[in-house]
Amino acid sequence: MNKGKEHKTQHLSDFLHFSAGLTREEKELQAAAMVGMIDEIDTYKAYKKVSARTKKQSQTRQLIRQLTRIAAILAVPLLLYSSWSVYRQFSEKQENVQLAEQEFSSPVGMRSHIILPDGTSVWLNADSKLRYSVPFIRENRKVELVGEAFLNVVPNKKSPFIVSASNTTVKVTGTRFGVKAYPEEDFISVALLEGSVTLNATNGTKRNTTEMKAGDFYVVEKGTEKIKQLNASIDKQIAWYENILVLDETPLEEVAVLLERWYGVKVFITDDELKKYKFNTTFENEPLNRVLELLELSSPNIKITYKPGKLNRNPGEKNYSVVTISKK
Repeated sequence: MNKGKEHKTQHLSDFLHFSAGLTREEKELQAAAMVGMIDEIDTYKAYKKVSARTKKQSQTRQLIRQLTRIAAILAVPLLLYSSWSVYRQFSEKQENVQLAEQEFSSPVGMRSHIILPDGTSVWLNADSKLRYSVPFIRENRKVELVGEAFLNVVPNKKSPFIVSASNTTVKVTGTRFGVKAYPEEDFISVALLEGSVTLNATNGTKRNTTEMKAGDFYVVEKGTEKIKQLNASIDKQIAWYENILVLDETPLEEVAVLLERWYGVKVFITDDELKKYKFNTTFENEPLNRVLELLELSSPNIKITYKPGKLNRNPGEKNYSVVTISKK
């Protein structure tokens, strides 16, 4: 199309735009002029030009659709990778959380009661520690014990409860039992009040396993796989968690250790012969002075003196009261 025709075409467009403001006679004159213009326009070339633009737009739309499909296909592995990355980061965080530990301790002269995250009740005797990883509720509920504890384990067959002490483990799903594992003692003892437990002792590659039932009392020799059942009173072994101290043919040397733990004092026996003396009595929530008085009255051959400790002025410094047991 030449410049003249382009001008006429533009003029025609201008007419269509401004004709709304003309009179009827003016519109008729303009219409006649339009007819002349139309004859002079190359309609074939105009059609080809419009058709080319339409085709180009159609190709553009088709290209956009194809790119959209490709982007969607590429987005799938990207989404999967992103999901995997988030899961891996979450798992790593969980693993880091598992490394955290919670520890409870009951100092000398005190007994403590704690509730674990699964609802299990634990009574810690004096000079005892209980440690476990957090989060606690997982496939295995495992705790490490140093000292003595009585446990009332919440039943969960899918998640066994394991008490680890030295070379010994006690595995249960729900029961009531006591474990004694003080570092200075040569044996670890387990007293089962209710339910059943699996008692394991290891020594290198050697391993010994025993199934315990209610009323059983077993001891494990530290550093060995030897497990031995004893005919002893279960009540005597676990009465402490109810603040009851039971002496049943208990040698004075062992009584001295119990007094140190229960009351946070230092006990000295001045004569080795006195260490063989045995006592049979029960104390329930008794203060130290009353216990010492009753012990002295039960044996006419011993004399007990008590010297209270001084007030600690330096932080972290311990100043124990002293109990001295001597022969009369």
